[in-house]
Amino acid sequence: MPALPFLTVALTIMLAILWVMGEAIDKPWLRRISGPLFVIVLVGIAIVATAVSTSFDDSIRYSGAMKRFVSALLATSERDGDSAAVEQLRKFDAVSIETYEGGALLKWLAEPIEGRIGE
Repeated sequence: MPALPFLTVALTIMLAILWVMGEAIDKPWLRRISGPLFVIVLVGIAIVATAVSTSFDDSIRYSGAMKRFVSALLATSERDGDSAAVEQLRKFDAVSIETYEGGALLKWLAEPIEGRIGE
């Protein structure tokens, strides 16, 4: 298991304890150092947690969009024939990108499904 998360938690706890100790024993230099560092570490943890959460969310949305796209492609192939499915694949190949970040691919993947729900 990586040591970085444990070190980060230990550092955060240590800085919090030092900050409280600085308040309790009236050491201004300890408060001035540990307080801002504690806040910086907490902000860093929040930023990393947000980035990881966003990455997981994008990954889940992308996987779901791909599943719906393949299902719609198969339904199109069964209903309208293979040429319609090949046409959808050619459209996808023309605009697809290698990453799901930014949401453009997700919007394009959702279009065939939303357009065919009413049919």
